[in-house]
Amino acid sequence: MKQTTLVFAILSAFSAFAQTNDTCTTVVPVPLAVGESVVFTGDNTGATIDLDYAPGSILAGLGIPSSWHAFTITTCADLTISYCGTSPAFTEYWNVLATTCPANNTLIVTQQYNTTVCGDGNPTIYFLGAQPATYYFPVWYEDPGAIGPYTVTVAAAECGGGGAPNDACADVTPETLTVGGTLTFSGDNTTATATGDFAQGSPFAGAPVVWHSFTLDECASVSVAYCGQVPAWGNTLGILARDCPASDLVYFSTFNADDCGDGNRTYFYDGLLAGTYYIPVLLHPASGSVGEYTLTVTGSECPPAPTYQDQCAQVESQPLAVGGSIAFTGDNTAATSTGDFVAGSPFAAAPVIWHGFTTTTCARVTVAYCGLAPSWDNTLGFLSRDCPASDLVFFSNFNDTDCGDGNRTYIFSNLPAGDYLVPVLRDEASNAIGEYTISVSATSCPSTPPANDVCGDVVAFQLDAGATVVVDGDNTNATSTGDFVAGSPFAAAPVTWHAFSIDACTDLVASYCGMDPAWSNTLGVLATTCPGDALIYFTAVDTDCGDGNTTYIFNDLAPGIYYLPVLRDAGNNSFGPYSISLTAEDCLFLGMAPAAVESALRIWPNPNDGQLVVIGLGRDAVSLRIIDPSGRVVHMVRPQGPSMRIDLAGQLAPGAYLLDVIYPDRRNELRFMVR
Repeated sequence: MKQTTLVFAILSAFSAFAQTNDTCTTVVPVPLAVGESVVFTGDNTGATIDLDYAPGSILAGLGIPSSWHAFTITTCADLTISYCGTSPAFTEYWNVLATTCPANNTLIVTQQYNTTVCGDGNPTIYFLGAQPATYYFPVWYEDPGAIGPYTVTVAAAECGGGGAPNDACADVTPETLTVGGTLTFSGDNTTATATGDFAQGSPFAGAPVVWHSFTLDECASVSVAYCGQVPAWGNTLGILARDCPASDLVYFSTFNADDCGDGNRTYFYDGLLAGTYYIPVLLHPASGSVGEYTLTVTGSECPPAPTYQDQCAQVESQPLAVGGSIAFTGDNTAATSTGDFVAGSPFAAAPVIWHGFTTTTCARVTVAYCGLAPSWDNTLGFLSRDCPASDLVFFSNFNDTDCGDGNRTYIFSNLPAGDYLVPVLRDEASNAIGEYTISVSATSCPSTPPANDVCGDVVAFQLDAGATVVVDGDNTNATSTGDFVAGSPFAAAPVTWHAFSIDACTDLVASYCGMDPAWSNTLGVLATTCPGDALIYFTAVDTDCGDGNTTYIFNDLAPGIYYLPVLRDAGNNSFGPYSISLTAEDCLFLGMAPAAVESALRIWPNPNDGQLVVIGLGRDAVSLRIIDPSGRVVHMVRPQGPSMRIDLAGQLAPGAYLLDVIYPDRRNELRFMVR
């Protein structure tokens, strides 16, 4: 089974003939009234991709030939599209409806689907709340899996006629939950929709859910258990909402799949304040999370108030002099995420304890977790300059060797005078919980940052077509101060800058050839603003330097000023003196790069909710990693072809992530956002 948001395929051969409904332009829409159905029959053998999709659209990029049918509804309807009776059963099928012909990116994506209702292995696909319009339905062609004669039945029911009574959070009535009490909620999420659930811009907007609600009259710790689901539900949401539509979210403190004894999950929320809370129950058929369910919600006494600074607003900073040190002690067992980070921060769900220090002069500050046993495997390598935290200062370097016991030391070079907050993360899965002592020490700033450390300090030079300019520099003491806007995926990157101006459409080659040893981590981006905000990513990357270094190609740059960031990454040899050659040519002069170029490598959709498709991997990719904002590898997999689906919905916190693709002789990196 494949979906438009989940699939990329390469088809090797097609039959020599095409069908009359091979293009959407050749089909005549059939009227479909509520309470009625229409049966389409056909044979997709020999289907082509000609005129199927608008140039540049997502579906065009997937390259799947289709046959087409069309129907028109004049009132809102819940649609059911089934392949029942098709033999052999189609195992490949589209889960979308197009609203234009050829199909562009204005698509209606299914809320749910299954291969059980037909009873013969064929798919049934549902589109709830379809608005009046003409819809074009593509029939996937692939040999084997989806080829030959088929029957497709499209049925229209009254819009919302079979919807769950608690489909919208506004329709549920809160029940009182007492300390020591239990509530049992039952329901069926089969017909859940995403309408009216989450506020626009929420990381969970678009998730089909049903709702339950409870009210606390006093502080309580609350557990929400999915025990009894058979088979166990593989995808559930560990959040509560304090408003409707949901925007003010409370993330779980801890969770496990052991307490139920059947593989289902239990979520724990420590120290909820008095108020009303909404529980979303996610519909996700691909993970078995569909159908009837029972939730058990239990209230218990709030844990004692944290003895330490659970919220950054409670911190009283201590003076830190050059040559001095401070020992911060505490216990993060009861840490929460309340009041810690601004909404939308990639760390918004992180439960932390805070400490603070003040410097009066530039300093090299070291934050060391030495002495924790067992060693803490997950710690936060940044400081905050404000509260709630949004203005973050990331480490210059770190290591796991200085302590001598496996614990981590972070180094912040050239830290300007000011007030800084130190977050101490609670992460039981990485041993990062309990009593701790952290040593924070300061020494004199080792050196002055380079003159081009801040993009605002560089002067653009003219780069004309046919010319090559070599920019030289040294990023040894580069910082991240003033480089990128808050929220940028590169906000933590310490870089130096160069700037150039072009007067006409230009193709640019930026080459690191000649760096010895080779720089194995460089940024393939240009910025059009300072600090870096509007970013342009490379069109192609070439590893043909012959010495392990990289060349980036940027096609069709419009006239204007561009800023080139040069990343400092000592762990990948990317630091020290450098020379980078910039070559400009008239647009269309360069064309495509050599065979080594992964010009088609991309992530779709981007941003996403943790479900994504990586396209254009090539056939020699050996490893794919996803790295979170703290530098931790959160997912690793071996690619099985030129593209692959990754489903981490509900498992990644909102924020910026790095996709790292490793090849035998090179590697590619792409940034993406999780909403």
